[in-house]
Amino acid sequence: MIDYLLSGVALALGLVCLVLFFVGSPDTAPGAPSATALRARRFWFGTIGVPAPEMVRKRRIQLVLAAVGGPLGWLATGIPLAVLIVPALVFVIPWFLASTSAQDGPIVRLEALAEWTQRLSDRLVAGGGLEQVIGTSRNTAPAALEHEITDLSGRLLARWRLEDALRVFGNELADATADKVIAALVLRANDHGPGLAQALADLAASVREEVRQRRAIEADRAKHRVTVRWLTMMILAVVVGGAFDTSYIRPYKTPTGELVLVVIGAGMVAVVAWMQSMAVSRPVPRFLEPDRRSTVKLPEPSTTPVRETDGE
Repeated sequence: MIDYLLSGVALALGLVCLVLFFVGSPDTAPGAPSATALRARRFWFGTIGVPAPEMVRKRRIQLVLAAVGGPLGWLATGIPLAVLIVPALVFVIPWFLASTSAQDGPIVRLEALAEWTQRLSDRLVAGGGLEQVIGTSRNTAPAALEHEITDLSGRLLARWRLEDALRVFGNELADATADKVIAALVLRANDHGPGLAQALADLAASVREEVRQRRAIEADRAKHRVTVRWLTMMILAVVVGGAFDTSYIRPYKTPTGELVLVVIGAGMVAVVAWMQSMAVSRPVPRFLEPDRRSTVKLPEPSTTPVRETDGE
């Protein structure tokens, strides 16, 4: 009976989430992504911008493992609830390992942004138009931002307006610090006044200082993450090993045992999520993010790199 009840609750929650995903909030403009869609995209891919190919590949593999592992777990343990537990573990374990490992991805991207900004400043000082300097910056683009900078250069070669190309570039980066650099470039695109090279140099120095502070904070957090990671991995090893002991898992084959298993599993996930929330820094809200209530439709970021055509 408990199996049917849990399945019904899971199905109902899934249908509610699906409806909210497609309906969105009432203040969403036509054609704009809803707030629920943006949250779901950030939850699933980790960003509202263009997801990394590695993340897309990872999600596909997890879906296959979840679909196959659930029934196999039921057959191996004899616990019907394994149909839900195994898929949950397929997604929770990588998320936990990622949350307790070094969180230096955003720091590396910020470091690359500072390097790219400084190079733009140096080239503007040496002489050259803003569009020309940005278009040729892909030749020396930092590895962490190579994909985004190549797309930006391709859009300019495809005769995009500089401001539109920069705004899409900012949406792909989806970072408040990057918005400062994008805002300076957008202002220069609309007002060809002097001082951009010095402003970019100052912004590059500011970003480098932010990178230094974040690295110091990350080094202090890493010690606690390692402790929590090894402790939880030992608990998971005991649970997985006990799953193959028929005498150990026999009490969990009853409805009451399955209910206890759900409570214990939910409690462990909640504790890990709580620890992760304390270790993750809150992102600063972007100020160049388009207002979803606006009726003006801005260009959306492309999911594939823009390639040059013959003759351009």
